[in-house]
Amino acid sequence: GMNGFVFATSECIGCKNLFSYNPNLVPSVMVRGVREPICMNCVEQANPERIKNGLEPINVMPGAYEPCAESEL
Repeated sequence: GMNGFVFATSECIGCKNLFSYNPNLVPSVMVRGVREPICMNCVEQANPERIKNGLEPINVMPGAYEPCAESEL
């Protein structure tokens, strides 16, 4: 049969720009107890700061900003 592909799209918690991502793989940050997705641009901006402050860098999984197969949901 036909396999569909799925993108989730929402506002980045960092820059408020809309972006698309694989909902299973997208990096996220905890905000008031809720996981909020973060875009690639914000990850790249945040990581040097995180490392400087002794935090783990945000890890981006391969395919995090690509559609996922419907069957993976």
